[in-house]
Amino acid sequence: MREIAPRPAVQSVWQITVLAALFPAFLFFSSCQAPSPPQKTPAAPRTKTVLGAPAPDITVSGQEGHLLKLSDLKGSVVLINFWATWCSSCDMENPGLHRLYERLGKYPKFRLLSVLYGDSRQAADAYLRRRGYDWPVYTDPDGRAAAAYGLTGVPESYLVDKNGNLQGKAIGPENWGAPEVAAFIEKLLKQ
Repeated sequence: MREIAPRPAVQSVWQITVLAALFPAFLFFSSCQAPSPPQKTPAAPRTKTVLGAPAPDITVSGQEGHLLKLSDLKGSVVLINFWATWCSSCDMENPGLHRLYERLGKYPKFRLLSVLYGDSRQAADAYLRRRGYDWPVYTDPDGRAAAAYGLTGVPESYLVDKNGNLQGKAIGPENWGAPEVAAFIEKLLKQ
């Protein structure tokens, strides 16, 4: 076996400097930029979400136009996930989201609000079918839900506890399949 000589310290410092300079760019490009919402009706003013504060109440449209308000789900732990089929970062996080949805499906008080942004229900249905995912998809036709959460790109996710308070948010892709994520949500479900 060939022995590898250690690299000079100057090269290592240079590599660290370059990596440190590129890290903010990685964070910026790790989520897909959200397109401007459709302007059928005036959008809600953008708000700032604060952990521990009440989650902004939103209304999304389910299958066949059925409207669902977040406040109607009080008593449940709700994971709101804004995403799009054209978003590569969303595609990256969706296998973990699927595993989480399957694991937490045994809890009747867990709800996933998978909210499309800048995309169509038909594209989402085809996407989910191709990948074997079975969670419900909601739309935000006038962009009010996205504006209420101050959406800057997709994916973005928000975790709401049984009392309607914001307990977590993820800007960019999240590893939903990680055991500690499921454990945290299960803890909220058992409270």
